[in-house]
Amino acid sequence: MSMALGSRAGGAAAAGPRRVFQEPGRTGLWLVALGTAGAVLAYLAKWPCRFGGAWIDGGQYTYACYSDVFPLYYRDGLGSGQVPYLDVPTEYPVLTGGLMYAASRAVSWLPEGVGRAFAYFDLTAVVLGCCLVAAVVATGRIAGRGGLEPADTAFRPRAALLAGGFVALAPSAVLAGLINWDLLAVALLAGGLAFYSRGRMWAAGALIGLATAAKFYPFLVFGPMFVLMVRELWRKEGGPPAADFLRTLAGAVLAWTAVNLPVYLAAPHNWATFFTFSRERGTDWGSVYYALGGYGVFDSGDLDLVNATGTGALLVACAGIALLGLLARRRPPLEQLVFLVVAAFLMTNKVWSPQFVLWLLPLAALAWPRTVRPGAALAVFGLWQLAEACYFFGIWQHLLYVSQQSDPATAGAPAGLPFAGYALVLLGRLAAVAAMCALTVVDCLRKGDQRA
Repeated sequence: MSMALGSRAGGAAAAGPRRVFQEPGRTGLWLVALGTAGAVLAYLAKWPCRFGGAWIDGGQYTYACYSDVFPLYYRDGLGSGQVPYLDVPTEYPVLTGGLMYAASRAVSWLPEGVGRAFAYFDLTAVVLGCCLVAAVVATGRIAGRGGLEPADTAFRPRAALLAGGFVALAPSAVLAGLINWDLLAVALLAGGLAFYSRGRMWAAGALIGLATAAKFYPFLVFGPMFVLMVRELWRKEGGPPAADFLRTLAGAVLAWTAVNLPVYLAAPHNWATFFTFSRERGTDWGSVYYALGGYGVFDSGDLDLVNATGTGALLVACAGIALLGLLARRRPPLEQLVFLVVAAFLMTNKVWSPQFVLWLLPLAALAWPRTVRPGAALAVFGLWQLAEACYFFGIWQHLLYVSQQSDPATAGAPAGLPFAGYALVLLGRLAAVAAMCALTVVDCLRKGDQRA
């Protein structure tokens, strides 16, 4: 299958003929197999809840198999035919709400009861598993082609399989894959970036816009795109022309509007629930503010202070990333800047749920350092995944502890993880992601031949 960089007019035109990549079909099949394996493992990770009754008897924290999919089926009235936004407010963007409703309608023919709720979870797991496969294939293709702005090189199956395999089989992917509906946005964003790497800017923008209609974070990619556009206008390094950025942005705005406008017109107040909920919710599990509040060094209960601190910290981080993109001697790869921005968003946010690691996996695979020794990069990646796994089990044990202490019948029972232990794994994950960012920044700043 041949792929060409269609509208990459700037550098490609100067370099000569259009670049064509011969992608072995066998690599695509292996990527599908890896994604399927990851999806099956993610489903099996929920076995104690899905088949062992932990969702019914309250053991989801003990067995670390919690998922929002099952309880929200009841909470949001999906089992009784309630339509998100029209009948009930929904805390998620419209594309995620649409997936929730479509899956509930697909199993509505089954007899009412817990069996139908389990079928709803199973169908959702299948859809999200397909999303994981799509994200793996898209990430593998981008990596095999040499990145989002590939050079004149042949397709590299080994790079494709390593990147795709990491997205599919990383411990955090298996553990967090079915906590929530995040894989929908992950797949759409990965697909959008794959189109971007082929120079199909309108299609890339459309998928990024749809990804933003499922979760907010995909829209962050336009910050690094804008920075590199400014750098190209300033330095004339043969990068993508400004028109590529504008086409991609326009495609995203049009796609996002197309799926949001009908819901907004039909139920404006409920449509806005996602935005008001995001603004008004307090400090949540996983955030650094939760840990600092527990230590008594930050007033995590002051919502205005938390919002202002988080927004200010993110703006400072984004300003630093913009300066890196503009002033680095070697033009930083777009995928590395995107990884840095999304990581900064997570580290400064007042909410950092365990499934948010899924946002980083494809971006981290694509941002693999070009100039750092592979052994050092592997060590940092490995520590990051270890920290994510520790946090995954730590959060459920801490929630078990909190639920036990809040119940007078079990208060004082030595179950779960107290605050001190939870804060340790929370800050450990923060440090690991910061180390990944530092590795990426070092790679951006180094000048010289890039490693293959």
